[in-house]
Amino acid sequence: MTATAIDPEILPLHKECDPDFVYVIYIRAPREAVWRALVDNQNERAWWVNTRMNSSFQPGGTIVFEKAGKVDVTGRIMEREDGKRLVYTFQVGGPGPQHDEGPTLVEYTLEQNDDTTKLTVTHSNLKKGGKVRGAISGGWPFVFSGLKTFLEAGGAALQRTPK
Repeated sequence: MTATAIDPEILPLHKECDPDFVYVIYIRAPREAVWRALVDNQNERAWWVNTRMNSSFQPGGTIVFEKAGKVDVTGRIMEREDGKRLVYTFQVGGPGPQHDEGPTLVEYTLEQNDDTTKLTVTHSNLKKGGKVRGAISGGWPFVFSGLKTFLEAGGAALQRTPK
């Protein structure tokens, strides 16, 4: 994760953390197309298990992930570099053990390599031995494989929920 000064009121850091979760995927699409899909606040995302993102995606603004009209995850946009980088806090809706772990931090970085975009997702501030890490370990690959399929094939992708 890039060094970022984060207000501890917004993101209290765990005293003991699991290692960052890092996922890299290469998508045969222009970086701008990948970026537009990531910051789309107008459409329900078939490639993200029909999740809608309510956000301006501007630093300081909120982000709310909704599935089937219910809040799934909330956060705050921390940083944005158009077409290249987005950082936000991520807290699973509650009540429940994942919610009780508090907010974590997600960073997307995009790099163009010829006709392919390298998307790196880094998820940090994961409570040591917590439940969020287990959930995202299967969740992020599922979601971003859906994005890859969606952008490369141009259609609805992966309509099931990962197990």
